[in-house]
Amino acid sequence: MFGGVVAILIALWYYRTAEARKLPAFQWAFAGVICYYIPNIAWSLMIAKPWLNTLHAAPTGSVMATVVGFSSVFVGAFVAVLVYFLILPKGPAQKS
Repeated sequence: MFGGVVAILIALWYYRTAEARKLPAFQWAFAGVICYYIPNIAWSLMIAKPWLNTLHAAPTGSVMATVVGFSSVFVGAFVAVLVYFLILPKGPAQKS
């Protein structure tokens, strides 16, 4: 659920910025969600799940397991923010 809320916030952020810059807002919102979910899913399947399996066997791994469980959300958000600052500003600026 936390990841879905983050995805909605990223989509809204991309949408409003694209709208202010007179770019196709819906397409940018969709691109923001894609930029969030692709690394999120890849990290979750390739790194977080195997890491969680090793932590569940450890006697004191519960706090670390929580952090690892949410790590895919943080990785996806980081990539979406990185794409936002590297690609979206290259669009045409709003003209007054």
